[in-house]
Amino acid sequence: MIARDNLLQMKYFSFILLQSVIYGLGNPLTKIAYESITPFWLLTFRFFIALFIFFLFFGKRLTTQLKTAKLSQYLPVSLCVAVAYITCNLALNWTSATNVGFIMSLPVIFAPLLAIVILHQKYDFRYLPLQIIVTVGLYLLCCNDGGFTLNKGDFCALITAFALSGALVFTKKSLESLDAVTISAAQAGLTALLSLFCALVLDDYRAVAYIEPAAWAVIVYLALTCTCLAYVLQNLALVHLSPGTVSMLQCTQPILTAVFSFLILGETLSFRGIIGGLIIIGSVLAASLMETHKTTDDVQERST
Repeated sequence: MIARDNLLQMKYFSFILLQSVIYGLGNPLTKIAYESITPFWLLTFRFFIALFIFFLFFGKRLTTQLKTAKLSQYLPVSLCVAVAYITCNLALNWTSATNVGFIMSLPVIFAPLLAIVILHQKYDFRYLPLQIIVTVGLYLLCCNDGGFTLNKGDFCALITAFALSGALVFTKKSLESLDAVTISAAQAGLTALLSLFCALVLDDYRAVAYIEPAAWAVIVYLALTCTCLAYVLQNLALVHLSPGTVSMLQCTQPILTAVFSFLILGETLSFRGIIGGLIIIGSVLAASLMETHKTTDDVQERST
């Protein structure tokens, strides 16, 4: 029984790690797409394509659940996700991918605190040292030898971190009444609508005619993997993992962003950055072991 629960735990750990790989590749690819498309139009096409795919494969299931669902069961989490992706893409347009990766990983600090307020969970102080260590590691990884300054791109990424924290916590609550696919589709739908509104108000629609094939390829990748697949992976994992654990595992994303940014954009890491990456990996492994032991203890308590 304990061994099976541990295997399930590792399965959902792997879901979040795969999500980090997907996002790590998506961040530098997004910067390439911005050579011929604006952030709002990219988001509009990305999320409408994703919404179409969700309804193509799960249309009947989505319609049935959303008809009976209360607005409060999917609107808060969808709004958090929409804000997160809009501000994240603005951040990628205005600052480096590594800085965005650093700030976007701050839900490891914010999510457990929001869970106290929204889910009425007790804070597990065993994770506090790891959260502090991860923050130091992220700083070393993404700031390299230069000082960290909060420009407008960094500020947008900070809003992204708060919104992602809210998304993790509200998803946990929404999963009590809706399944992972339905929540993912609702998130994609609201993000698509808000992105379209911003694109029509703030961008020139004539720019769509000048989008290059490479940018369209990035949009399709983002829609299929970073939206459809990554959303479902995260929402499935949140059925079995706490928001704090998921946010800790997502700290692997800046490492992968740094790797792909080097391969695609030529961004390099200093020695301090490499040390930061190693700190993050060690902290994530420690958090995983703590969560596994916690699951084992819970199973033993239930069996007695």
